[in-house]
Amino acid sequence: MSTSLPVPSDEARASSLTRLQDRLGALLECGPTAREPLVASMMRRDARESTSYWFQLIVAVGIATLGLVLGSTAVVIGAMLVAPLMGPIVHLGMGLATGSPYLVLRSGFRVAMSVAFATCSSAVLTLLLPFHELNAEILARTSPTALDLLTAGFCALAGVYSALRPASETATTAAGTSIGISLVPPLCASGYGLGTSAWPVAGGAAMLFLTNMVAIVLVATVAFIAVGFNRVDVAQLERAEFLRSEGSQGRITWAISRRLEQLFEARWGHWLRVLMPFMLLAIVYVPLRQALDEVAWQIRVRNAVQGTVEGLPQRVVESRVRVGRREVDVLVILLGKNADAEAARARLDGQIRQISGVTPRVDVLAVADASALAGIESLLYKPPPLPPPAPPSPAKTLDSSRAFVRKALERAWPARSAGAPLAIDIGSSGDTLGLRVIHLGQGLDAPGREALERSLTEELGQPVSLSSVALPTAELTREEGDVRFIAELAPALRASAELARVSVCAEQPPAATGRRRAEEETFASAIHGLLAEHPRVTLRPGTEWRVRFSLAPCPPADESAPVKAATPAPP
Repeated sequence: MSTSLPVPSDEARASSLTRLQDRLGALLECGPTAREPLVASMMRRDARESTSYWFQLIVAVGIATLGLVLGSTAVVIGAMLVAPLMGPIVHLGMGLATGSPYLVLRSGFRVAMSVAFATCSSAVLTLLLPFHELNAEILARTSPTALDLLTAGFCALAGVYSALRPASETATTAAGTSIGISLVPPLCASGYGLGTSAWPVAGGAAMLFLTNMVAIVLVATVAFIAVGFNRVDVAQLERAEFLRSEGSQGRITWAISRRLEQLFEARWGHWLRVLMPFMLLAIVYVPLRQALDEVAWQIRVRNAVQGTVEGLPQRVVESRVRVGRREVDVLVILLGKNADAEAARARLDGQIRQISGVTPRVDVLAVADASALAGIESLLYKPPPLPPPAPPSPAKTLDSSRAFVRKALERAWPARSAGAPLAIDIGSSGDTLGLRVIHLGQGLDAPGREALERSLTEELGQPVSLSSVALPTAELTREEGDVRFIAELAPALRASAELARVSVCAEQPPAATGRRRAEEETFASAIHGLLAEHPRVTLRPGTEWRVRFSLAPCPPADESAPVKAATPAPP
């Protein structure tokens, strides 16, 4: 004889769920009698409430935009406390939890209008400001990760708790939630990106706002269902609010909400309401997870590279490690000889490739004694800032101002690696001081140029834009191809044509025969045309094309091949 356990009926399971919801609501002092008044208060909308909401939003947008531009954390926190945007997003979660299409439409429309207003207003205000400079406050809101989503989820839980409890008991919770979930500052940062055409800033800040909004809607919907708000009869509350409200906007919202009600009351309507926030979560989670993986990769690689540098057998005097998005730059200065520097560079290059999976840029400099170290340090550390230049006066001429700028550039210029400046051209575009340097030595990479621009900007008290033309120190040949040969030769010839100190020493191979004769004559004609534009060219016969830039006169040619200036080859 066998016995079977009784299976709970649907009514029994529903009754158990109801009791659990009521018990949880009682713990939060939000029992069955308090649910309808809370939903009704969220539906209530009048002229005084709308005026208060939009006034607070206008003030919050102004404070947040100025706080971001000024880089003031305290001002940005003030905007978070004033911003009322948390309210309609929580109401949107209540609308999904109760199945109220009227509340969903009203709250969703207010959120959309608030987002558009905050972004556009911030963009316009940014355009009116006299300067536009990225700072830490703006950049901190442009790279959200999955950790930001998790943080927003916990803050949203506190926000829902403050909505369920009496306001007098949750003032501190509401204030902390407003600071924890940043809503208006990311919108203002996105508006800053739109106003300055900094599209990565605009996109990253918009993603942060979307992340926070999705967390609030998801947590609010689940939490309100957990305490039983899905059992509130919202039909009567909606009709009462519609009859109380006036204006064509209320009638339009009511008409659209009746259409949406059919979707909510369909067979799968209840599940659709709950799954909507989860679908939004799935949309934002993928890029946030990728961003988190990128940050984790940077931290892991930076620590590993630091350990690799510290493990070098030579004595390391100074080291700098910069890890960006799939980029690794390393600068190491050690005591030793050039052979030690080359061995250390090869070792670091191989180990960093294995650690990071990318091709790093590794520079290793060797210093033999204290005097050499002092010379290196003069390049790494900028000198004490000079006093800002005095306002223009009749006593100061344009020549003295140019001399001041040239001296500042020469002090900061890395002459040991890039060679001394041969010519410095000074111009201006608006508020930016433009400097163009022609030098015989290694070209500046992007980090080095940016460091020089920052140093000169601080010393001169004016934004500086730096460009440079590097004359090659090694002979130019055709080993890497004709296109590369001409691409390196042409700008160097143009830049050095007016520099009396620079001579061009060139060698030309004998005329070609056979099948390649026409091709070689065409190439020779092109090279002759480039060399003819330079006034100090010595062309000698040789085995192949070779061009060298020199600060000394070129050696005289053999008597059998007299020195001659380059002229175009005859057709």
